[in-house]
Amino acid sequence: MADARPATQTVALADGATFERVVSEDERVREHRDQPRTQVYESIHARSGGWPSLVTLHLAGLVRREVVCTLYQSYADDRTLGAHLDDWLGVIVQMRGAKRWWIWQSPSPQSSPDEIVMRAGDVLLLPKHMKHEVDTPADPGHSLHLVFAVMDESLDAQTRERAMST
Repeated sequence: MADARPATQTVALADGATFERVVSEDERVREHRDQPRTQVYESIHARSGGWPSLVTLHLAGLVRREVVCTLYQSYADDRTLGAHLDDWLGVIVQMRGAKRWWIWQSPSPQSSPDEIVMRAGDVLLLPKHMKHEVDTPADPGHSLHLVFAVMDESLDAQTRERAMST
């Protein structure tokens, strides 16, 4: 994926403690080697002329909300974000490899999470504010997934009309 990204595409190297943006490919490789962390390719919908942009626009038109597309790339030994909540509804599409998700159905501290393993082609709908944690299983040892984040902001009429005409 890194070779196909536009030169202006930033990549964030993220874990539970840090979120560091890098621009150059050399810097991304060096920083990931020094501290293996999840690689976050932000704003794919705005930086790609491909199908993620079209899906983002169409989904935004259907739900009448702003939608942002982000790509996550990780390896089995990468540090992750840890257990967390997101402020958006997520439509997650597993593109390559596998990703293990632990999802808590209840906010109770005594509750235990459900485990889901996603493989290429799987889609997961993750409700807003649902506690979850992820990692990349050793088999096959890598993961590439897209997150279409449905935001709370409504689309204005002009943007909605443009999105629905794609």
